[in-house]
Amino acid sequence: MIAGPGFWDQEIARAGWSRVLSPGIADFPEIAGRRTVWGRNCYVRGRERLVIEWSDQVTISAALLNGMPRPLTTAEDLSAAIRAADR
Repeated sequence: MIAGPGFWDQEIARAGWSRVLSPGIADFPEIAGRRTVWGRNCYVRGRERLVIEWSDQVTISAALLNGMPRPLTTAEDLSAAIRAADR
């Protein structure tokens, strides 16, 4: 799915997520052993974790919500992952 790293920032923040600038394996165990990607952003919202990975500057290759992969074939898929478990 095409969308650069800054494209979703506003929607992610509006849904209550905060970006973790230096994520560690202890806080995001799902990133342990993942393949190398062009970029990876990690977010928290309460006890929830969201990881978004890019294969290049504009292509989102994966999203993990609380360690579980979320399908990303459309913008609506990523939007649903961002809003998932909204209060």
